[in-house]
Amino acid sequence: MGRKTHPRVQRAKGQAAIIALRLLGTLPFAINRAIATAVGTLLACLPTQALKVSKTNLALCYPTLTEKERNRLARQSLIESIKNTFEIALFWRHPAQGLKQVVAVDGDAPLRQAVLDGKPIMILAPHLGCWEVLNFWLATEFGLHAMFAPSGLPEVDDLVRSGREHFGSTMYPTTARGVAGLVRAMKKGALTAILPDQVPDRRSGRHAPFYGQPAYTGTLSCKLIRQTGAVTFMAWARRLPGTQGYEIRVRPADPAVKDDDLDTALTAMNRSIEQLINESPSQYLWSYKRFRRPPAGVNTPY
Repeated sequence: MGRKTHPRVQRAKGQAAIIALRLLGTLPFAINRAIATAVGTLLACLPTQALKVSKTNLALCYPTLTEKERNRLARQSLIESIKNTFEIALFWRHPAQGLKQVVAVDGDAPLRQAVLDGKPIMILAPHLGCWEVLNFWLATEFGLHAMFAPSGLPEVDDLVRSGREHFGSTMYPTTARGVAGLVRAMKKGALTAILPDQVPDRRSGRHAPFYGQPAYTGTLSCKLIRQTGAVTFMAWARRLPGTQGYEIRVRPADPAVKDDDLDTALTAMNRSIEQLINESPSQYLWSYKRFRRPPAGVNTPY
């Protein structure tokens, strides 16, 4: 077992994070974006671990690109990641500002019809674009039920939760009781959103192809879809150039995400995530170690 962090050290980390987030949250959106772009551009030129991981992931997922093209895409994605960090620091403190930046919506008609029909709805929202803005939009338009996993820094968790609950979202803990509560809400027609591309713990996932590579994939989403009969969509908030704001994009998920065979369902879910990422690869979080839990006998690519 790893060593536990001393409570005082943990509190200090939380306080430092809160100070940094609050400072970023005081900046007007245009200044926030300008500084984020400058910082991201600088960091993208440095030999950081994030750049190394991004290049590794892109080599696995886009092998047909030239090395020069992958390197350029890796740097672009790091700049977009810094923009995301800066903007959510602002929007957690001022959620209304985040929602105000939504200037266009594409593909939402089937989603609205499913809501009118009273059907349970699952939104699969990978680490693409600005997922917090998507949360705000979903909560405002339809009401949102979602799970919340504490970071271990209470001060930061309080800030995140207050931002996400600003528009009336209902949050559930990542426990068996929380999942049961979410299932009950979904069976009554609630809309929920889940990040489907996080690496789960060793009891909560199975390997499924992601860009042709075995990726340890969480099973919760597909199990909830099958259990509740939820209509499933993919969605993300596309970051527009400069300070133009965001475009919400909604797409139908691969119908096989509700297949009774879990491996088939997980493969379909990852295929749907790929299709969404391919709309704007530079806005995906390529610095995340998506393949860090390989099958037995296979070395991690990192």
